[in-house]
Amino acid sequence: MNILLAKPAFARLLQSDVYLTYPLGLMGVASTLKRAGHEVQIWHDDVSNPEPMPTGGSHLLGQASMSDSEQPVRAFAEALDAVQPDVVGVGYGTVDSTQARLMGLECRRRGIRSVAGGIHPSLMPDDERMVFDAVVIGEGDHPDAVHVFDDSNCPGGQFRIEDGADIPIADRDCVIGGGRYSSFLRGMVQTQRGCPYHCAFCSAPDVFGRKVRMRDPGMVREEVESLGATDGRIIDDSFGVVKAHGLAVCAELEKVDYNWVCDMALKDVDEEMLDALHRAGCKQINIGVESATDRWRELSGKQVTPKKVKAVMDAALARDVGVVLYFMIGWPGETSDELFATIRIAKLMKDLGAKPHISIATPYPGTALWDMCDMDEPDGWGSFMHQSADMGLADVSEDEWGNAVAEANTING
Repeated sequence: MNILLAKPAFARLLQSDVYLTYPLGLMGVASTLKRAGHEVQIWHDDVSNPEPMPTGGSHLLGQASMSDSEQPVRAFAEALDAVQPDVVGVGYGTVDSTQARLMGLECRRRGIRSVAGGIHPSLMPDDERMVFDAVVIGEGDHPDAVHVFDDSNCPGGQFRIEDGADIPIADRDCVIGGGRYSSFLRGMVQTQRGCPYHCAFCSAPDVFGRKVRMRDPGMVREEVESLGATDGRIIDDSFGVVKAHGLAVCAELEKVDYNWVCDMALKDVDEEMLDALHRAGCKQINIGVESATDRWRELSGKQVTPKKVKAVMDAALARDVGVVLYFMIGWPGETSDELFATIRIAKLMKDLGAKPHISIATPYPGTALWDMCDMDEPDGWGSFMHQSADMGLADVSEDEWGNAVAEANTING
């Protein structure tokens, strides 16, 4: 079959290329489909769409919501004319689900079979079946998922992946217009999948599982070498969660000229790991702290203390490994004192050499935070992103919230 995989507009609708992402997940799906004998191309609107996209901007808070512009869907329709696919698979998250549904409706209008996959369809499959012919629940690059593209192999319109498989090598050459990705984005790799932690705001374990599946460290190095990448990001949910594997990956990456960043859990960072990261070319680790208060650190699932954060930060900076500290404000019921305490500690950490980044707590479907908020499904999902000031659920006045967002932006900027 001739299959077109698609990723909706994101950076384009936020009017800034700083939000440009790299569809490594869809590239894995493409690899699996190609091994099954199908022809595959990827339409990623932010790079495949010939319409120029605004450049510049920053990750500052205050973005109200994604635009509902239909221009990207018109470009997608032109891509359908050019590719003439037998089946279309659309991969998406929560905030871009409106655009994804418009793409699904365009397929339905043309009589083209459509398949939804990704985090949002995996968590809310019944909703997405109102638009798409079928939904993959779980990992779309699993070898069994190829059956969903054939109508006869997907009774009921849902195909659930129960157990994870090996992580496929992504097919990075099938994105229409893919040459527009930066070298940093092209240098992204994955060393493991699955996360054992229970962060209240994260739905990834519900899709990819809590069992950690690890790639052979030598294969990770070979992939980096094949890319010719000199910089990039390891996109694991939490690098080094299995320490022996993290150290082995670092040992392999010592052999190549590759400067990289990664996300890590504070508990997984020690002197031995920091030494290995430094030797391997890691230039930055990103660590979630989330709140200055014990209450919200506990409710968010973070077992960290300011003392431990400071110790790890000092040890990393001493090895020339930068540190980004993630914080969140706007927790449901968060008081003014709690909110501004987080802003103050983020500012203190910035003065001490870290790079704090403050986001807005967002209750994505399937997360403990969603359950905590006891939310009804909204009419639209366009504000479900960590930069949307509309997501603030703190127990503060409108003026206090506006002041908090403005102050947070002075730290983020």
